[in-house]
Amino acid sequence: MGKRGENIRKRKDGRWEARLITAYDIDGKAKYRSFYGKTYREAKEKRNQYQIHQSNHQQNLPSLKSYQKITVKQLMQEWLFLKKDSIKDSTYAHYQYLLEKHIFPQLGEVYLLSLTTEIINEFLKEKLCAGRIDGKGGLSSKTVSDIRSIILLGLEYAEQQKYPCAARSKIFSPRTHKPAIKVLSKEEQRQLELFLCQHPEPLELGILITLYGGLRIGELCALQWADILYENGTIRVNKTMLRIQNTGNESEKKTRILIHSPKTESSDRFVPLPSFILNFIEKYRRGSGDFLLTGSKCYMEPRMCLWKYKQILEKAGIRSFTFHALRHTFATRCVENGFDPKSLSEILGHANVNTTLRNYVHPSLELKKQQMERLKSVSVWGQKNGHDLEENTESAEDFKSEPYSVLL
Repeated sequence: MGKRGENIRKRKDGRWEARLITAYDIDGKAKYRSFYGKTYREAKEKRNQYQIHQSNHQQNLPSLKSYQKITVKQLMQEWLFLKKDSIKDSTYAHYQYLLEKHIFPQLGEVYLLSLTTEIINEFLKEKLCAGRIDGKGGLSSKTVSDIRSIILLGLEYAEQQKYPCAARSKIFSPRTHKPAIKVLSKEEQRQLELFLCQHPEPLELGILITLYGGLRIGELCALQWADILYENGTIRVNKTMLRIQNTGNESEKKTRILIHSPKTESSDRFVPLPSFILNFIEKYRRGSGDFLLTGSKCYMEPRMCLWKYKQILEKAGIRSFTFHALRHTFATRCVENGFDPKSLSEILGHANVNTTLRNYVHPSLELKKQQMERLKSVSVWGQKNGHDLEENTESAEDFKSEPYSVLL
């Protein structure tokens, strides 16, 4: 229980919540903003930091009570500060990187009131054509789309705060092109599996598990032997590893490794493994606290994992594939063998079955032919060959001349 009058309480989910009145509506009812923490002190400190930030912000704009001269940079910094407690560290680092490297250099000093649709569209199109920091061409459609999303989120926040914004119509959205997905053929998969089984080192075991579990590279790098639950034949996937931009000014390192919960709730899951895979890897089991890919307490980060994976493909005599192609291959083999789409969606960690079918299922031409052959059971031509039609009371010519009567 918090101290009386401090408006800090412990929630049912175990977190502490500190509330602060930020405004009043037209009826005089108070509007609150909440700050969360694992402890009473953490929640209170977050609220205090916000109050200090708001105070400093007002000092920077002493004569601008109407915010007529607030800049894009001031707006986005305020928005990002308030978002920090509600988004993952990786998302925060990504937002901050795009703001500092791309948005602030060109739009940071523009007054919000002067920021028109034309200015935003020209900025986005320029990034698409020549936006790389190294000057070697344009940014990808995905990166420009992310920049666009950040700008729109900032403008939405500005409207909520009733900051003056120029009228905006439809903002340019770059057309994204998904690259063609590569999937290992059955022969390539067989060849890779033979190599992996002949060289059962920790990374090779991890690749084998990915072929039969559909894990992402970050999930595999964060996997420890304790996460393989032999008693029920599953893998507990509840964390992922990635390298993010280092947002701390005190550090000289530009990036850092982060191990945290998966990006979505559905990605936190149990993945069942085939018994033959479990039986094979059990012979090489290490300590419960050891990472699977190293067999020790030290982890292998995704960049190193990818580099070593490419070497394994080369040694196995297989053409180059992205690591994610193993996940695609797993999903494709599942569909080819008649997996229930809903079950497959949960194994892959998707909240939506359509995502699984659209992004991770790539049937071969042979499978498509097999599916088309199923129409044989509903077709008169499929059920009767030419000989049967000749013996039928209706000749083949009569059948051809009256297609509607036959079908009806």
